[in-house]
Amino acid sequence: GEGIVLKSLQTWDKYLDLLERNNRTERLEQLQDLQARMEAWRMDIASKLRIAPSDVMPDHLLFKIAYTAGSLKSEKLEKDALVAIGVRSSGIDDLVVAINEWLVETTEKKLSPIGVKNNSNGDESSQMVFHLDQFQPAEAWTHFVYRKQKKTGMASWESSYDRFMEGEHPQTIAMSPVNGRPIQVNTVLNHIFQGVLSGRSIDFKRIATISTPPTQKEWDTLNKLEAETGMSVTGDPKTSGIGGDSFRMTDFLSPIMGEDFASKEYADRTEEENAKFGIWCGLLQWYLTMRRIGYIPDFVETKLEKNDWEV
Repeated sequence: GEGIVLKSLQTWDKYLDLLERNNRTERLEQLQDLQARMEAWRMDIASKLRIAPSDVMPDHLLFKIAYTAGSLKSEKLEKDALVAIGVRSSGIDDLVVAINEWLVETTEKKLSPIGVKNNSNGDESSQMVFHLDQFQPAEAWTHFVYRKQKKTGMASWESSYDRFMEGEHPQTIAMSPVNGRPIQVNTVLNHIFQGVLSGRSIDFKRIATISTPPTQKEWDTLNKLEAETGMSVTGDPKTSGIGGDSFRMTDFLSPIMGEDFASKEYADRTEEENAKFGIWCGLLQWYLTMRRIGYIPDFVETKLEKNDWEV
């Protein structure tokens, strides 16, 4: 309907406007380049099929895909996710290639927090492994709060969690949420982790195919940060921060990011700082979730080969 179309266009425009207002010029130009590449693909297919560009892919669908692709941090865009939201063009393979080429060029994927993860040089590293298809927490996290929305009668995370457990790809969920407004893939992952904290079962092995869990070295680093910052990752987030304040990822990760980072305005952070912080936030999300439900991870030393993610 018109509402869904408008929400997609507004989300993309607001995202670009936010980047511009925060002087994130480099990222803004990257996303504008992504849009240009997708529009060039659409024009090429339209020319070959002698149809209007909007018949190949309407604007709102193009912006949904661009917004989701722009939020990917360590994975490629999957063709199946596009098919699931209604992309039917005969040139879909070329679109996937174009987007993934852009991701390789722009994503700070090789910026490893410690120097072992996502390394293509064959370095030794202990990787987290999962022996069960489904993990069932003994109970919900002590401080988990279920907040039901009046409009839907469900928590804000619940639809994403249910759809993931029914087999949908997080990219598909991000591009076609219930309210019609596209969200970032990381938001979907956070919704899934909220489901785990509520005491529901989870397939960690499947999540690990779209969000890289910490290595042994990264896990140990996060564990040391608990002692170094004095912050409790399992306590009440309202009071488990520094000095009894609320828990903030920025404070917890400050020993890694540097003292100046936490005091910086968002607009003053460099692209490299944002990329590094984004990686560590993703790792911390795994750590927080597992620590809060009492999950003890297992690690196996493996030889990392050249990354087959790149196109």
